[in-house]
Amino acid sequence: MAQENIEANINHSEFYQWGKELERLAQIGVKKEIEQHKAAGQPIFYSRQGVLMMELPDGRCFEYQRREDGTQEIIREVQ
Repeated sequence: MAQENIEANINHSEFYQWGKELERLAQIGVKKEIEQHKAAGQPIFYSRQGVLMMELPDGRCFEYQRREDGTQEIIREVQ
């Protein structure tokens, strides 16, 4: 029984480390994609605490809302 618990803990620890490494690599990939997207002159869209945000390649950020016709309406610039 004790041996099984030790093996389970080792496997859990290895799985945890694998998960953390996967998360780290994913974050690196996302940052690279964002940089490439902005370098191509395209804005990026995300939410910040539930607020829809559009960030321009020059770093300026705007709160926006999506209209029913699919277009965006800028509400305000956010610092």
